[in-house]
Amino acid sequence: MLLVPERRLVVGRLDGVICGSAQLSRAPRNNEAQAMAGTVTGAFVAPWARGHGIGRRIVTEIEQLARELGLLVLNLDLRDTQRAAIHLYETLGYRRWGSHPLYALVEGEFVPGHYYYKRLDEPGA
Repeated sequence: MLLVPERRLVVGRLDGVICGSAQLSRAPRNNEAQAMAGTVTGAFVAPWARGHGIGRRIVTEIEQLARELGLLVLNLDLRDTQRAAIHLYETLGYRRWGSHPLYALVEGEFVPGHYYYKRLDEPGA
């Protein structure tokens, strides 16, 4: 991961122990049309560390890093079952633009998924 220039990793720690992370992925260099957007992937906080604001701090750090890289938009997608994450992103200003009814297969059952974006260049973003 560290050798891929289009990806950045942000980690969160609780009591000095890494307990969460997220990646910021940028479009490949040959994709100038989408060079203004990044994608948040692999966001996770360990169950034992939830409820301490670590997820929020990881996401705000990803947003700051994206701004420093000159990105104007962040995209992400989530399973419908990730209610706490959905709430977090929506309270941080991410807007749902679509859903996929067959997004994931969990224990043999289809789970819907949702797609979000956030403009980083809007006032208050």
